[in-house]
Amino acid sequence: MPQNTLPWTEEHESFCYLNHIPHAAKILWQWLMRQGEISTEVEPDLSEFNRWVEKSRGKGYSHNYLKQMFNLLVEQRVIQVVKQYSWKIFRLLVRPLDWLKPPKKPREKNLQNSNCSYGSPTSNQQSAETGNIQQQHSNIDQNLATLADNGIHFDEREKEVLARPTNEIQLAIIMFNLRGGFEKIHNPEGFIRDCLRRRYWEHPHNYNHLLQLYGNSTEWDELFPSG
Repeated sequence: MPQNTLPWTEEHESFCYLNHIPHAAKILWQWLMRQGEISTEVEPDLSEFNRWVEKSRGKGYSHNYLKQMFNLLVEQRVIQVVKQYSWKIFRLLVRPLDWLKPPKKPREKNLQNSNCSYGSPTSNQQSAETGNIQQQHSNIDQNLATLADNGIHFDEREKEVLARPTNEIQLAIIMFNLRGGFEKIHNPEGFIRDCLRRRYWEHPHNYNHLLQLYGNSTEWDELFPSG
């Protein structure tokens, strides 16, 4: 049964800050906390979350972005998926904050471990590296499709562009359209490449323009997930 009170603390805020959890993922976490007791299994429907967002902000998150935010919470161990029924319905449990904190080890054990394993990757490091590689491949596939949907085509080997975060690709496409799109830009691939290198969207004039266009919408969280 949904909870009226939210057990959210400054420690939760600190965890979000330290782990670079975007605002959209944070409010999803808070919404999931309201769906039942912490550490007990619940079966939320993410489409209900999107309807809740739509009521308060005027527009829900896109399908892909919502999945990204959900997967981010899974990666951060905030939630544990027990069973998946569809892309939006899960049986899961929300972890208590104490469970997310790294266990404290005796100083002596730390010293021994540092002496015997210095210079060799730990299983956690290897797991993180594997996760980064998988995320990069996922970004490449998604960015390739996003650009193609907008009529801009890159060779899949062009990692400089395709391995960028998905929000940066979206920003580059928006800047391309704001500059006149195909009518005024005869080398769209070159423009996208330069835009990503020079981060056109961060120039004050461009940023203010984007703020006027998207600042009051949920798309802002997708374009600037770190705030």
